Amino acid sequence: MRISVLYSHLTEIGGAENVILTQLKSLRKKGYEVKCHFAYADENLTEKSENPHRFVENYLNLPILKNEVMNILLAVPFAPLRASIFREFDALICHGYGPALWMGYVSKKMNETKYISYIHCPPRFLYLSQEEKALWRFNNVRNLIYALSRVGWPIIKSIDFLSVVNSDKVLANSIFTARRIEAIYGVNPTICYPPVDTSIFRPLENQKIKEIRSEFGWPLILSTGRIVAIKRWEWLIETMAYITKVYPSASLLITGKISNENMDYVKKLIKMAVSLGVQRNIKFLGFKTLNELVQLYNAADVYAYTVPNEDFGLGPVEAMACGTPAVVWDDGAGPCETVIDAKIGFKAHPYDIEDFAEKVMKAVDIDKSKIVDFAHNHVENNFSTQKHLEVLENELKKL
Repeated sequence: MRISVLYSHLTEIGGAENVILTQLKSLRKKGYEVKCHFAYADENLTEKSENPHRFVENYLNLPILKNEVMNILLAVPFAPLRASIFREFDALICHGYGPALWMGYVSKKMNETKYISYIHCPPRFLYLSQEEKALWRFNNVRNLIYALSRVGWPIIKSIDFLSVVNSDKVLANSIFTARRIEAIYGVNPTICYPPVDTSIFRPLENQKIKEIRSEFGWPLILSTGRIVAIKRWEWLIETMAYITKVYPSASLLITGKISNENMDYVKKLIKMAVSLGVQRNIKFLGFKTLNELVQLYNAADVYAYTVPNEDFGLGPVEAMACGTPAVVWDDGAGPCETVIDAKIGFKAHPYDIEDFAEKVMKAVDIDKSKIVDFAHNHVENNFSTQKHLEVLENELKKL
């Protein structure tokens, strides 16, 4: 079977991109002919010689346009002109919302190509509250998309709706997302959790981990992800004001790329830490490689995740795969489906900062040596790359 995996853009390797590239790599290992297509792809990521990046292509490919924003926006009206590219494929796996799913719909109409929609979340610029939309608009691409959505809301909503309801199969990254999809589109998706490579994210014990533990104060609290306002990092900063009253030497390590895009927000978080008197307890570590992340997951006493209404949340799952307990909100969102309360972590009362801090301190008391195997096996049995591929391949065979 010849398969194309589509997404709007490849400019960094985040949660959605990891899912996409893992699908590409895993399906190729199974013997499928697979390529990955983006409306815009950063050449620094696609020119690498190793898998999976050398199988990535820019399907819009307009030589006069090297701009990310314009490529993403023009991918929708240009879809009928570019659909012929996908005639050679037996199936498309279209991720996200917008250009990829629309291309799936157009290709089905023009080429009779079947397509699967893998939805990480419904379009935030259409269905979030006004407050959440304001937080979502943290870069130029999102600001422009939001502005256009306000002008052409009926058209954009129709495109989104048609793309989803005409899919041959719809996959959701969590039960939480599936419920939202059913409410918005009236379709019942199959749950296909994002893949975690448990051969990489696993318990370790080596000198480097001991060095990390000795470098920072105890207990060591870790959080990872994109440092943007919609993730509500300020809540995590606030928890340290409670935790340091009990554990004055506690260290909160935050990983994530710091750039011009989020510098103002990071400065705001630092200013908040200073005002709370916990600036010495918080370290922004910047971007970390995969190996460095695995070491940090292993070194941490607890993983703290204060993102509200998260569709899935890879961080807590990766931490648990490394044997580290995770603390999340008990708000019915994705992380509630992954953390087993009081066994391999805790669920805090929704958006109660003091309760979240209490749960972090309870997690510190967990003897990691007693839960490490259970936590890793829990992830392997439910959220591993193999489990993801089993669901995906089963849906492909139904097409």
